[in-house]
Amino acid sequence: MQMAEVGHVSHRNRQHAGEVVVVEVENTEVSEVGELRRERAVEDVVGEVEEAERRAREIAIAHWWVLINCEEVKYWKESHLYFPEVDGDLEYHNMTFANYFRTWMDMIKSDDNPNWSHELLLLAMQPQRARVYPTCTVNGVKFVSEERDSRRRTQNSGVMALGHGLDYYGVLHSVVELVYAEGMKVHLFKCRWFDTGAQSMKMDQYGNLSVNTATSAYEDDPFVFATLVKQMFYLDDLAKGDAWKIANIVHPRNIYRAATLGVTIPGPEADAIRDEDSTFIDVDPNEETDDDSDDELRHRLPDINSDTEEDSSDDSDYEP
Repeated sequence: MQMAEVGHVSHRNRQHAGEVVVVEVENTEVSEVGELRRERAVEDVVGEVEEAERRAREIAIAHWWVLINCEEVKYWKESHLYFPEVDGDLEYHNMTFANYFRTWMDMIKSDDNPNWSHELLLLAMQPQRARVYPTCTVNGVKFVSEERDSRRRTQNSGVMALGHGLDYYGVLHSVVELVYAEGMKVHLFKCRWFDTGAQSMKMDQYGNLSVNTATSAYEDDPFVFATLVKQMFYLDDLAKGDAWKIANIVHPRNIYRAATLGVTIPGPEADAIRDEDSTFIDVDPNEETDDDSDDELRHRLPDINSDTEEDSSDDSDYEP
């Protein structure tokens, strides 16, 4: 007989002695509980390590995506592909280019090479850290992650990226901010892209494009530059039903180009307005709008300084 706090208790063998209850433990070792706790602790540590490794891999993939899609890196990428040791081997090229690129930038930074720049040097040094946000405002247009958008009465998660002969439709998963040396930042949208096959995208006789939003594709290539995305609004396709949605490009209210106002702007200012790369990006992890008001039943793009609500769980900051 022993006093027990844990274990399987035999109710048949309880004995009362005043205020003391004596319990007999049947075939249960207290050490088993300690062993179970140790196993759970190990599982927790393993889970944390695996999550850290997954995030590090994702940062590496995002950085690689930036390199292969940056026009300024094109010269170096093509040069490396035809190195004797690479000899056009795409797999080996993909595995080794990032390290070669960093070595090159360090070597030629004092050689006055016309293809070298300080920004490329920072880019070659790889991200020092990355942050993930649920919302992002690009040139006054607000994008919201699919997960957060699902809790709202407005819709700001639809995205479309122009491709070479094929446009890609999807929804925003998260905003990834890669932070390089000296605070240089690159903003990417991580998206869930819909399947672009003929069975998942259909055009009707009126020119309306309907997409099956229950499909997914390009899981290994989810990123796109935040500045190259157009916002989409998906309407229910009543003819096809289920997950089929009619895709509509959003034309933000209260945002105008000079040409639409009949204003002529001379000089470099005009080039800046026409330049797609001249963009303003603002990320706010805590930004939320009150979607319960009656005037928010329609789609809208809220102001940056709208009502806020703490939601730190949607914002993460991790080291590679």
